[in-house]
Amino acid sequence: MTKTLAIFAKSPQPGRVKTRLRLPPSQAAALHGAFVRDVVERHQSKTYDTVLYRADEPDHEFWSSLDVPLRDQVVGNLGQRMAQCVQELLNSQDSVVIIGTDSPNLPTERITQAFAALETHDAVLGPACDGGYYLIGMRRFCADLFPVDMPWGGSTVLTQTLAVLNESKIHYQLLDFWYDVDRPEDLALLCAHQSYLDGVKIRPASHTVQCIKALGLWP
Repeated sequence: MTKTLAIFAKSPQPGRVKTRLRLPPSQAAALHGAFVRDVVERHQSKTYDTVLYRADEPDHEFWSSLDVPLRDQVVGNLGQRMAQCVQELLNSQDSVVIIGTDSPNLPTERITQAFAALETHDAVLGPACDGGYYLIGMRRFCADLFPVDMPWGGSTVLTQTLAVLNESKIHYQLLDFWYDVDRPEDLALLCAHQSYLDGVKIRPASHTVQCIKALGLWP
């Protein structure tokens, strides 16, 4: 069974990433870059392919520093971009999973669980604590999951997506909740979580931890 993980990412441009963290633009950009590096390095596997779909600036020097195949997202809202990605990859793959870079310490097991779910289900979702989802996967394309009027980034994305899945009678599985790091309180949670993991000698987001400390943001 052929499987591909698609990572959606933006280049770390000040003023265009992580603006809700209420940090100086340069700090937010540095932190975003660390998130991307951690996600790319963590989610490489011998059991599935990994490809990064960049949202902007294909010539940005940041992309060449990443050890991962690169593709470009199409123009459009998030739903349109994810739909195109799924359609493109399902032309040659049996199953596709998409994640973003807002969760630098997302356990690698979640990706394994998602692909395992797709062996018996048509779709899989990883619900996020903010009302969205951190992961979506499919083994057959369903355009209804990416409606044009979906308030992408809002707190009702998960419930609206679940409604579509249920109404369309799509066989799906939910993974456990995880959290995105978009707001100051999310960053505080990440720091507390990483402190605990460091205490038990587990450091799944080393670039992020180093960046937070270098910026003087570690509590």
